Amino acid sequence: MTVVEDLIRVILVEDNQILREELSFQLDLEGFDVRTANDAHELAQLLQVAPCDVLILDINLPGENGFSIARRLTDRDRMGIIIMSARDQLQDKLKGLESGADLYLIKPVDRREVTACIRTLVRRVKPAQDERKGWLFLKHLRQLQAPDGRSLILTPQDARVFTVLVERAGETCARSDVVAALGIEFLDSPDGRTNTTISRLRSKLMAFDDQLGIVAWRNEGYAYVGPAVQIKPA
Repeated sequence: MTVVEDLIRVILVEDNQILREELSFQLDLEGFDVRTANDAHELAQLLQVAPCDVLILDINLPGENGFSIARRLTDRDRMGIIIMSARDQLQDKLKGLESGADLYLIKPVDRREVTACIRTLVRRVKPAQDERKGWLFLKHLRQLQAPDGRSLILTPQDARVFTVLVERAGETCARSDVVAALGIEFLDSPDGRTNTTISRLRSKLMAFDDQLGIVAWRNEGYAYVGPAVQIKPA
């Protein structure tokens, strides 16, 4: 019996209700964990709840189209993307692939082909997902990712301070180094401003996950105390 945790998680974004329900039913029979969305807004809500392994996108959606959605989802190691559309022109296929899709399928598509594509794509993207089961900070996006798929976007200022603290995890980071990360001359920086910055960042991190802590050592500096975080540069 397949364990629930091992199910391949699929999100299908299709605005045609009949097609959406039919394909969802078929994929469910194949043993996938399937959730559906009508548009980009509903997709965003689903991704806030939990990530997916494979995202299947129609192109002609109300509001934001499939090309734009694929292009916007830049964290390529989190999911595979399949564009599924009735648009069969070469220029559409090329645009879809250039937008970030891994595969471009032309409707109508046999259930067996969709199933094979999903399983093949998961075998390709799963190793990248497994490599980062711990905490990850995407420096270029200022995005902190938890092992369970949740994410927190930091302000530019907070991201610079967080990077310095994490790079020196396990040791005290001098206040002068934190000030330098903020782009401020040390002698021109009052203690209150630095303390406020640290306090704000600490509150954000603790609200996101109570494992993420920052402690202040009087007359010494600050230290990140929490799980190891891998920093991925741009």
